[in-house]
Amino acid sequence: MRPSGARLMRLTIATTVMLVVGALSGASPCHDDRLPPELCVPEARSDFGMVATGSTEATETAIKILEIGGNAIDAAVAAALALSVVDSDASGIGGTTSMVIHLANGRTLAIDGTSFAPITIDIERFRRFKESGRTYGYEAVATPTTLAALEYARARYGTMGMTALLQPAIEFAERGYPLSRIQIKWTHRYYENIINSSHYVSLIAMEDGRTVGSPGDRHCQPDLATTLRRIASEGVQSFYRGSIANDIEADMIRNGGFVRKIDLMRVRPREVKPLHTSYRGFDVYTLPPPSGGAGLVIGLNLLETYPSDFLAEDSAERHHVFLDTFRIAAADAHMVAHRNRSPGSDPLSKAHASESAALILPGKAIPQEILTSPVNPGCQTHGESTTHVSIADSQGNVVSMTQTLSRSFGAKVATLGLGFPYNSFLENFNVDKPQCPGYLQPNSPCPTDIAPTIVLRDGAFFAALGTPGSNRIPGLVADVLSNMVDRGMSVRDAVTAPRVVWGGMTWKRAHIEVVDPISQEDVLALEQMGFENMTVLRYPPPEAPEDALVTKFGGVNAIAYDPETGEFTGIGDPRRWGSAMGPRVVAARE
Repeated sequence: MRPSGARLMRLTIATTVMLVVGALSGASPCHDDRLPPELCVPEARSDFGMVATGSTEATETAIKILEIGGNAIDAAVAAALALSVVDSDASGIGGTTSMVIHLANGRTLAIDGTSFAPITIDIERFRRFKESGRTYGYEAVATPTTLAALEYARARYGTMGMTALLQPAIEFAERGYPLSRIQIKWTHRYYENIINSSHYVSLIAMEDGRTVGSPGDRHCQPDLATTLRRIASEGVQSFYRGSIANDIEADMIRNGGFVRKIDLMRVRPREVKPLHTSYRGFDVYTLPPPSGGAGLVIGLNLLETYPSDFLAEDSAERHHVFLDTFRIAAADAHMVAHRNRSPGSDPLSKAHASESAALILPGKAIPQEILTSPVNPGCQTHGESTTHVSIADSQGNVVSMTQTLSRSFGAKVATLGLGFPYNSFLENFNVDKPQCPGYLQPNSPCPTDIAPTIVLRDGAFFAALGTPGSNRIPGLVADVLSNMVDRGMSVRDAVTAPRVVWGGMTWKRAHIEVVDPISQEDVLALEQMGFENMTVLRYPPPEAPEDALVTKFGGVNAIAYDPETGEFTGIGDPRRWGSAMGPRVVAARE
């Protein structure tokens, strides 16, 4: 019988081994002394498990759950709820959450928490909203699913009650938490849109109701604390069937939103089979469509057609292969999502990857018109405000979980008294191109690019990772995984290494971090190959480094395990000020 949350709280803590958090004594925190300080961070290590999230508060919350005997699923749920408070511009109970889980018994599964378009949506009115060019407002809100996905995971695979897992988030909302530099930056960036919602601006402003504070200021969210307490008292069903659902529907009706209580009542997270591929003998599991896992699988299959030694190099040719690989992957993932396959053709197969590799010619970016499937901005999705959690426990359970509101601060609206922002997923739909995935229909799933991923070696856990980054996500995950497999890097070095990644509103657009060993000459070479309008980050950057770091190059929070040493390692991506830590103690089990 599983012990209850209260029972776990009473378990005796065994302090047999202590974790050394940070770099080993005498070791450099960087894989290369040439890296700038912004990318030089220590690696967390532990014998008892590992946590990597987008904030120190969420990481510490998950660690405490592991230390009192909760498993990785319990810790992931608690971290997700904490992030809904301390990282509310990127995630929250008004958004969506999906995850891949590897259980101690060897089973790997996915929980698809995709949001859906409301069943009574007025498509013509939504078309006018899209044509207005707005990206925020009640008309952009799809059905929130985060709480349902978290409850599904906890009830089936966790060991603790939801009330106990909600408590840290409630305390952060009531007592406050220190604002980070990145939160101040994001708030100022989107402030002009946020202030269009008189109530929502009060959620991010300080006590004077006007300023957004300074780094280190403590920020409280009393309305959100009250809502979380209601959920703890009344159960998650309150959000979908009870008093909170009533509040949501009433506010949507008042303000022209499409979500209704019937939509909330229909929310059912799905347990699905993860997408799977192998990469040089490693088993890779990620989310199926409508999420971004297909692009990752297709991209890894393509990369595997190249020698590992070639991908281990730092050269313009290697960068070219990565960029065009994920242009092809995006086009082929389009076919997977739309089930537009010719007889005998499977874009997810190794054979298809071998054929597609012939499109990549030395010294020349692939002309857009010869890609497998026409790709255009109307088929794209957005998702710049996202956060990722990777957690492993000492029992063999692993969670890779990604949460998102779609855009930063979601739709930038909130219901009076509830205290959380709504997502903006309806913006991801198109209303003009039926040939594209994400064509709007009532109750159709909202497309995203998230790709939480777990990697196994010989059936045992090797790594878990994921990232924000919109349509750059598949390439970002593949870049870090290739660093670990092809270059033999530690998880820290793989995450902090400079990146070249495809994505953006121009389909030949490259994003490149010019940090030694990536050079300005590499940028010029890629431009000569035909990659246009490149986003280039140089060191030292001419402006505050977080502007380009945060918005363009992801935030990969990753963990790994070495079976030879029995040690877990982890890293929170410094590009978004992520945080990693391992348990210092473990709870004795009866």
